Amino acid sequence: MRYGPDDPKVQETLTIIRQLNANPSLPNMKKYLQNVDILDADAHETLQQIFEDVSTMTEEELDIFAAALDAESINGLDDMLLIEQSLDAYTFWPDVTTDKELGAYLVESRYVWASPDIAPYVDYAMLGASYYAAHGGAYGPKGYAQRTGVIDPVFKAVIRSNDTEEPAIAFLPLHARQVGKITGQLSVREVSETYIEELRCAKSERQELEQMPSMEGPSLQEANSLAHKLNAMRKTDGEYLKFLAALEAEQISTFAGALAVADDLDSYTRFTGDLEDYGRDVLSRMGTPQQAIDSIEGYMDMEDFGRVMMAEDDVRKTQYGLIRKDWGDDFPRQRQALEIGGIT
Repeated sequence: MRYGPDDPKVQETLTIIRQLNANPSLPNMKKYLQNVDILDADAHETLQQIFEDVSTMTEEELDIFAAALDAESINGLDDMLLIEQSLDAYTFWPDVTTDKELGAYLVESRYVWASPDIAPYVDYAMLGASYYAAHGGAYGPKGYAQRTGVIDPVFKAVIRSNDTEEPAIAFLPLHARQVGKITGQLSVREVSETYIEELRCAKSERQELEQMPSMEGPSLQEANSLAHKLNAMRKTDGEYLKFLAALEAEQISTFAGALAVADDLDSYTRFTGDLEDYGRDVLSRMGTPQQAIDSIEGYMDMEDFGRVMMAEDDVRKTQYGLIRKDWGDDFPRQRQALEIGGIT
């Protein structure tokens, strides 16, 4: 949605930009706001949230935010909001604003060991520059910020309550500190008193999530829980693709259904091999020793055996690979028949 040039929201956006630029704790803010599209409604809401969060920050949080902005590659307001809502992912060393001060801090804090005898001869500037080159981060007006935690948003949510006119904007998964800020901003006591007006994927590379359950209707608790679970899946090779394959095979269309699949993901096996591989897998699951499988393979049609067993096991072909359900209720009937024989 875009506002007309005379829309009052445009003046509100300009006022927010001026106020953020005037914040003495954020002297670098101007360079990140100079290209904001003031007619864009999403930009207005995101700026409002940034301003809301900045207005409740402590001095230390403002110092971290200022340095963290320069430590990252900022490509728009969403990046700024994400950093501002992820300050716990940064380590901040106050009063460290140059390579020399960084080097001295590393020695004084015993991060880099140097005996008292040689400490006076250490080139602190060179030591600090070497650390900076290896670890990144940035010097802010009040200290050095380095990202040491993971920032991996799944959803961007527009959250509302019946007690306030303006929404809260947040990246999911939320952490405990953010939950408290959102309930306070929306003038409610419990997260259950909020509702999600809009939910979208936080990153373009996660567009496969658009094929998941309808983005309409989840509670904040459901959406946040699923975001946490999805991030946990991505730490284990193949688990995320298994989840997407299971959703497709189960024909899930609700967030509650997606959460049930996520909680029961061990019930599924995603298979990436061909028909012969599947035949070998079946023999192994039957308890056939590997030596016996190797010896009989030349005397049986392993491909045809695999094809037959795939049909018997109700293996489903999805755009994320083959999926089998090992226990629990069977997959729902397919909307249209899939040709198992075409799997290679």
